Amino acid sequence: MKYLFTLAALFFTLGTSHAEISASHRAAIEKLLTASQVEKQIEASMGPALDGGLGVTEEQIKSMPEAQQVKMRAGIAKVKAFMLETLAWDKIKEEVIAAYARTYSEQEATQVTQMLESEAGKLFLAKQIAVTPDMVKVTQDKMKAAVPQIMQIMQQEMQK
Repeated sequence: MKYLFTLAALFFTLGTSHAEISASHRAAIEKLLTASQVEKQIEASMGPALDGGLGVTEEQIKSMPEAQQVKMRAGIAKVKAFMLETLAWDKIKEEVIAAYARTYSEQEATQVTQMLESEAGKLFLAKQIAVTPDMVKVTQDKMKAAVPQIMQIMQQEMQK
């Protein structure tokens, strides 16, 4: 009986994590996504994230023989195109809606949307979207600089 109760609780938990949201909650979330310009924010961060995420700097490419530079740039362009297609808004929209719906109640989504539609909210969003690529670059540069220390820590731990 104890196991049956546990399985029932697990089923209920898993079932509710993917539960449908009400039409009004969905509408509030979609309005919030539009007001917060999530699609533009994702697009603004995509290029810099892909540049840094591929792990090859322009300096590294320039140090290669010219023929290898051409091949590397072509490969990077193909990977970027693939990832942009894979992460296109129409392919991730439903998952984004679900994530926001788990995070914001209908009332919260409505309140945040109202704030974002104000003049101050619009100004904030415009500036936020403009600064996103710079912030991605800052964090990627810091991560790249930390790689030697990370490798040293991991090496030390592996030798214990």
